[in-house]
Amino acid sequence: MPCAVARGEYTARYVARSSSAVVKAPVDLVQVRRQLTQLADRGCVTELIEHVLGWLTQLTDAHHALTLRLQTALRALYGRKSQKVSSQQLSLWLTTLLDADEAPASQLPEAPPDDAPPEKGEQAAPPADPPKPPKRAERAPLPAHLERHRERLTVPASERVCGQCGRDKACIGYRTSEVLDFIPARFIVVEQQREKLACPRCPEQGVSTAPPDKVMDRGRPGPGLLAKLVVDKFEDSMPLYRQAQACARSGVVLSSSTLGDWTAFTLDLLAPIAARITERVLAEPYLRTDDTGIPVQDRKHPRRLKRGHLWVFVGDHLASFLYAPDWKAKHPAALLQPFQGFLQGDGYAGYNAMLRQSTHSAPSLSEERRLGCGMHIRAKFEKAAKLGDLSAAIALGYFKGIYLVEAECKARGFSPEQRHAYRQAHAMPLVDALFQWVRETHKTLVPKTPLYEATFYAKGQEAAWRRCFSDGRFEIDNGEAERQLRKIAVGRKNFLFAGSDKGAERLAIGFTLFRSCSLQGVNPLLWATDVITKLQRGWPRSRLDELLPDAWSKAHTSDATAVGVAAS
Repeated sequence: MPCAVARGEYTARYVARSSSAVVKAPVDLVQVRRQLTQLADRGCVTELIEHVLGWLTQLTDAHHALTLRLQTALRALYGRKSQKVSSQQLSLWLTTLLDADEAPASQLPEAPPDDAPPEKGEQAAPPADPPKPPKRAERAPLPAHLERHRERLTVPASERVCGQCGRDKACIGYRTSEVLDFIPARFIVVEQQREKLACPRCPEQGVSTAPPDKVMDRGRPGPGLLAKLVVDKFEDSMPLYRQAQACARSGVVLSSSTLGDWTAFTLDLLAPIAARITERVLAEPYLRTDDTGIPVQDRKHPRRLKRGHLWVFVGDHLASFLYAPDWKAKHPAALLQPFQGFLQGDGYAGYNAMLRQSTHSAPSLSEERRLGCGMHIRAKFEKAAKLGDLSAAIALGYFKGIYLVEAECKARGFSPEQRHAYRQAHAMPLVDALFQWVRETHKTLVPKTPLYEATFYAKGQEAAWRRCFSDGRFEIDNGEAERQLRKIAVGRKNFLFAGSDKGAERLAIGFTLFRSCSLQGVNPLLWATDVITKLQRGWPRSRLDELLPDAWSKAHTSDATAVGVAAS
């Protein structure tokens, strides 16, 4: 039967996805030749073309997919981790789109105004003065609290005699300059001489001895040494074997196992404070959360190493961490059972499972209390743009304008009510335009391409992200939780894995304590030394709130200022 003559032009993409006659591209080229020869002998030119185009399309799709995977892997291995896109780069992409006629000018986002109009009741700012020539950078003064040693330097003997009269020069003063030096930390031994009392008249009464003032009954470390161990591990990401090497350089030989025992003891001692921090965090009305993986040794696992997860929950003043042996939603759901506020996170599928654990149970996290993250949505468009799909620059342009609105709110110190009103006037039109473009563009994209995945993710997160603009208290992204996880990422590269589930739980305790110190700008070494000392001496459990970093910071403001505390 003669084949029908093709009408119109067929593209490879159309033929591959619309023609039912296309078969899977064979691997054997001999088979390809045989099939094409048979079609040519029968005069089926159209069917022959469709077969060839179909095979070429499938091979092209496979090649394109492998190329994207390779580019993604190379970018993850060698590329920059930052997701920032400069204004110049974004402008170049948008200009390229216009020049190529790939996007009409009406679809491109308008550049947000540099100067927002003043609010009602505000006075317009006076015109800016002409720019002044840049001044030479001056050195910042050294902190006043540092210990100072005075050292007097004399003029060389060859210059102490006047070259004109030959008499000795007189000292008329000193020119002072400062040199910043460092004296290595040192170990000290505290000899505790415990008083012994006995009655010389009644020897049968025995001897009374003062109790020892020690943190560990059978150990010799003091509170300062224990504080240094945990601060070095959780703030400076220094594994214990490196700490043992540093101790050896000071002449004190301590094994890694000994330091591990002392660290575990310290974290168990501080565990009630971490538990109280978690209670405080879950009582807040607004939390941001995220998770990251951590290798954990497990003898039952085929590779003796499994992937656990550390979850972070960030409130206004404190941060809490939870260890979970796997990525199942039941672990954060169990922790969030008493939580009644708004939770901000990414598109983790487990949040949907947390909405209702069973048909008879109440939702662990209702849909109305979920907030999305603009950073996660934007990251997928940034990835698509850097992988070569410049149409993603349109979405990045809208995000640029939205974040400029956020920056303006913070620069002007708006209250939550003022920020909400300003967002509704300036940010929401950009949000509406962004998602209109997302919906229209998504229909035209080829599945499994980076831009398709970006628009698909954006559509699924639209409702959750729009809720971020409903209240001025909410941030539009989950950046704070991401920043808290950076310390874990650095530590993971250094100490590689946790020795057990119990060890990973202790990691969660340590990060809870010292990430909360970081949020409060508290010197972690001073805080840990003071708190360990107080707990050692029987601090009452009813007053644990006084030892939490926020309360401790208020009570020790002068001490914190004296040591130049700065948040990490």
